[in-house]
Amino acid sequence: MTKLFILSAEPYGMKEVILSVSLSEFLVLRDIVFCNYTLIHLKTKINFRFLKVYKEFFEQMEDIYGKLDSEELDAYWNFIKNC
Repeated sequence: MTKLFILSAEPYGMKEVILSVSLSEFLVLRDIVFCNYTLIHLKTKINFRFLKVYKEFFEQMEDIYGKLDSEELDAYWNFIKNC
């Protein structure tokens, strides 16, 4: 089964979006967000308002990641890498 995430700063006029994902899905999404956030073209070609919201999303994901058990994270990363 494949899930497709389409995220926008304010989808359908909503100020908040709640994602229900498994831990392994969260780890993959976090990696995608990290990679996109650190790309230079994103910071130069995107409008400032969207970049600010994306930074907040990145920081929220990092905050959640910091609260997770490191042994469980290692187990999930090993699972993801071996699939």
